[in-house]
Amino acid sequence: MDKRIKELLEELYLTNEYGYRYQSPEAKADPELVEYFKKNFGIRTDLHRSCTNCQIRQISKYTNENIQNADSEFKVRCSGIPRGLPKGSARKVREIAASSDLSEERATKILLSTIDPVAWAELMFGFDDSDPNWHLRSYQKEQIRCSSLRNVCREGRRSGKTFSYALKLVYLCFNMAVTKGRDSRGEPVIQGPEVLIITPYQSQLTTIFNEMEDLLKRNVELRDAVTTGGSDTLYVKTPFFRMEFSNKARINGYVSGLGNKGDGSGGGTIRGASANVIYLDEMDMIPEEILDKVIQPILLTRPEVYLFATSTPIGKRAKFYQWCVDREDFKEDYYPSTVLPHWDLVKKELEDESTKEGFAAEYMAEFIEGSFGVFRPSWVQSARWDYSYTDTLDGGNLRKMGIPDRANLMICMGIDWNKRAGTEFYVSGYSASAGRWLALDAINIPSSDYSAQRWMQEVVRLNFKWKPNWIYADEGYGHTIIEDLLVYAHRLKGKASRTPMEEEAVHLTDRLVAFNFSKNVELRDPVTGKIIKKAGKSYIVENAVRIMEDGLYSFPYEDENLAKQMLNYIVVKRNAATGKPVYGMDNERIGDHRLDAWMLSLAGLSLEGSAYAGRSLPISVPSFVGRFNPGQSDYISPDDEARDLFGELKKRGVPGAFNVLKIVRGQNLEEDKFIKEKYAAQQGASKPRRRRGDIRKQENSSYERLFEGQAEHSTSGQGFDRDLEMFNKRAKPHKSSRRRTRKKRRSWK
Repeated sequence: MDKRIKELLEELYLTNEYGYRYQSPEAKADPELVEYFKKNFGIRTDLHRSCTNCQIRQISKYTNENIQNADSEFKVRCSGIPRGLPKGSARKVREIAASSDLSEERATKILLSTIDPVAWAELMFGFDDSDPNWHLRSYQKEQIRCSSLRNVCREGRRSGKTFSYALKLVYLCFNMAVTKGRDSRGEPVIQGPEVLIITPYQSQLTTIFNEMEDLLKRNVELRDAVTTGGSDTLYVKTPFFRMEFSNKARINGYVSGLGNKGDGSGGGTIRGASANVIYLDEMDMIPEEILDKVIQPILLTRPEVYLFATSTPIGKRAKFYQWCVDREDFKEDYYPSTVLPHWDLVKKELEDESTKEGFAAEYMAEFIEGSFGVFRPSWVQSARWDYSYTDTLDGGNLRKMGIPDRANLMICMGIDWNKRAGTEFYVSGYSASAGRWLALDAINIPSSDYSAQRWMQEVVRLNFKWKPNWIYADEGYGHTIIEDLLVYAHRLKGKASRTPMEEEAVHLTDRLVAFNFSKNVELRDPVTGKIIKKAGKSYIVENAVRIMEDGLYSFPYEDENLAKQMLNYIVVKRNAATGKPVYGMDNERIGDHRLDAWMLSLAGLSLEGSAYAGRSLPISVPSFVGRFNPGQSDYISPDDEARDLFGELKKRGVPGAFNVLKIVRGQNLEEDKFIKEKYAAQQGASKPRRRRGDIRKQENSSYERLFEGQAEHSTSGQGFDRDLEMFNKRAKPHKSSRRRTRKKRRSWK
């Protein structure tokens, strides 16, 4: 490929102000370039200019530029779009115009709509290039026209890709004919296609169906062809999103995230679905399991299925990346958000709201993984689930999210005080049975003249609402507020009659923990039990990174604030002496206060409830422990043991309800002590054999010493005499029993 051809090839691309190169939707290939690719690679030149451009770009993308006559070819399967109406169409146009009382321009568009999807869309919905508010952009026209069976669209935010594909799906429902076998007379059964839409979140699915509905309502004839819905809507949402047409075409929509089985079967309710057209919206967020166990089987059984996938990259190198970069049989459309006609009006706002990496991924649609960001984009996107904070009080909603035990959630609230940005309250829960962390609530209380009082009220309110096990609050700016809350809780203890909220506020003395980012935290090694000290700030960040990296945390997709702050968090530098990272923000406008509150909520759960908890009980190792103290009895009653264990568990902050097993040997505590002292005396070295009478005398003396001066502990309530009488009955056989024993001995002789 010589220099001249390379220069002509570059005319098919544009480079924006940020240095990103993308395809030019309005380009027209130079005849010299077309002839070169026709001669060397056999491209078709009888098609629409967008098809010619596509062939040249696709071949050059996958061909070594140093090879003049490569054996590469255009491998995308498509029917192409004709360059225009065939010869002899002018006469047909005049006939249509005369018979229908239409202008020849209108008649030409009608005839052209049979071969050109864009002409059909303009005819049906009134798009007009001269109308600045209702026209199709040049890159949207190219997407709608494309007839490739495998098409991926990598596009920046707000560029209108969802609208383009909603329009394309409507076009296919009315213009794609599918043969469904034959009827009883042997005639082929023709009907519209089955369309399958999969999105990661329900809000996106709703947007697509609303776009299609809005289009159909603009044309009375097309609207009447829809057989689902009612007077206000043209689709139904249960048991899944569905829109059906009179020609038997139907569009089914599913959410790939929540609601799917978590047993490894993959796909949930989507599995087993069939389709002639598959549309994956925001594909980079769709789990790989869905693609492997739902999409791949359809493509294997129906090789002529259309597959469309659109997404803004989130950073992972998964199937969407492979389809865009490595698959010669996939046609890729790449458009950054700068294709927007009003880009200059919004770019300053978008630049201010974004990090450098976030801007490259979100608006330049670049495949990028954070090189210095603390939380990788792929982790953040995987953690965003399709639910709202308002759903988390309902146990039924939590079960749908894989949290079966609402009552047994360990809950921690994190608080980050700030006099300028307001105070952030973030509530996280941990389910031991599910092994997952879940975001439960997020509140921001702005700063005002009475900020401290208002923030204290919010702590009390959220404490009552969630009844958390712990509340971790930043000690820095809020140390006086924390002290005031503790004083308030102590005063409530002396209040005669308390409201339910005040009753719960009393527990703030046990729940509220002041966390200092600058001080060390203590962790316990789960194997050795040794205490490990770590810097507070480093610990809460590393703890959050570990949870996110393992894919164990979920928060609502709607919380853009938390997502942006995660992506905005970076390692600014490393301490020259210790090598420890110093964390900060890439963009000060985005902030990090909600992020700090979130990390505190996770730190509280880990510091208090995990195997590394510094304040947790020591590691249990089975062993025999000697209790002998000089001058004291080595006996501890079961009651004292149980009380000690309860006190120790409370001291260590063990969460939830618990029981302590009290083991009593014999019928009461006195017998328990007698039995335990008896066997304790027999431990150690072997003792010489003694006669039964000697042992009985020793037991009698033990019991006499036991009850001496301790009648108040008797379970019978009758005092020492009664207890001694009970012991004698147990220790000395009745006379009749002794006579029976003597008779048996004589008989043995």
